[in-house]
Amino acid sequence: MENLSLFDVEPEAPAAAQPLQASVPAGQRQPPPVPAPAPRRGPTLLAVDGNSLAHRAFHAYGAVPDRGGLYGFLALLVAVTDIVSPDAVVVGFDCRVSSVRKQRWSGYKANRGDKDPALIALLERLPAVLRELRVAVVVPEGWEADDVVGSAASGAEAAGWRCVVATSDRDAYGLISSRTTVLRLTAGMDRAVEITAERLRAEIGVAASQYVEFAALRGDTSDNLPGIRGIGASRAAALLCAFATVADAVADPIGCRSVLGRPLGQALLDDLAEPESVFRRNVELMTIRRDLPVDAAACRRALPPEQVAACLVSWGLPALAARVAVALGATPLTGPPLSDADAPAWVA
Repeated sequence: MENLSLFDVEPEAPAAAQPLQASVPAGQRQPPPVPAPAPRRGPTLLAVDGNSLAHRAFHAYGAVPDRGGLYGFLALLVAVTDIVSPDAVVVGFDCRVSSVRKQRWSGYKANRGDKDPALIALLERLPAVLRELRVAVVVPEGWEADDVVGSAASGAEAAGWRCVVATSDRDAYGLISSRTTVLRLTAGMDRAVEITAERLRAEIGVAASQYVEFAALRGDTSDNLPGIRGIGASRAAALLCAFATVADAVADPIGCRSVLGRPLGQALLDDLAEPESVFRRNVELMTIRRDLPVDAAACRRALPPEQVAACLVSWGLPALAARVAVALGATPLTGPPLSDADAPAWVA
C-alpha cells in the first residue's frame, strides 16, 4: 500500500500578522489579561471533532476500497490519544439531518460542494463503530461537532477536569482557557500544535474571550461568512487590542476611527447601526454552544482492551488491533498508594 499521510498537505503558514499600531486614547479599556495556565493536574478529557478527523482520514486513505477511511480515522484517533494521554474521550459529529445555523442564515456553508458519496458513507458509519468500541459519541440534533467539543470543555472544567480539544477548525480557539487547550491538527501529526491562551495571544494578538469577535470582524471564507469589508486579521486584532470588545469600540466612535482609520471605522459603525448587521450575524453563527449535556466522567473508556482488539480483527483491521486496544481500551482504576500499614501481618 502506498504510504499516505493522515493529513492533507497544506502550504507553510505565513508568519503571524502583527496588529496595526495605533495610538490609544487615555482611559480607553484594554483587553483582559491572559490567565496563567493551571498546572496539569487532575483527569483530562479529550474532545474530538469527528468530522475534522474523518475528512483528513478520507483524503489520505479514502481511495483504498471498503476499509481505507475507517483505518485512517482510527489510526489518527490513536495518534491523537498518544499525544494527549486522556482519561476519557468523547467524539462529536455534525448532525446530518438538519442545521440550526443554516436555518438562521441560508448562506451558511453554501459555498461548499457536494461531499463524495464514500465520505458520506464513512461519516454515517463512524458513530456506530465508535459506540461499538464503547467510545462516547454525541451527534446533537441540528448542531455540529464544534458544539459538542465546546460543551465537553465546559462540562469538564465544571467538574474540575482539564480538556484538550482536537480539531483543525480555528473556531475552537474561543474555547481556550486556563483548563482547556486546542490541539490544532494541521499538515502532519508531527506538526500538531497545542494552542494555549499564551500562544493564541502571541500568534493572533487577541485573548480567547475575544476570538469570536475577532473572527466575526475578519470573516470566515470556509463557512461562507464574509466579514466587514476591508477589516482583515491585522485590523481586527488592532481594534481588540485597543478595546476589550467591539461594543466598547462602537461606544467611542472617535477612538474606533482612530484605530481602524476613518473609512473602515465608519464602515463598522454603519454596519452595527443596521438591523441586518454582518458583524452580529457572524457572532451569532460563530458562537459555539457550551450547554449540551456532556458528562466527562461518563466518557471514560469502558471496553476491555481484548474486546477492542477483537472488534478491529472482525472489521478486517488486525494491523490496528493492538494500538487501538491500548488507546481506547478501558484502563483499571488505581487506588491510593500503598503504605506500610497495608502490608500483610506476616511481613517482617
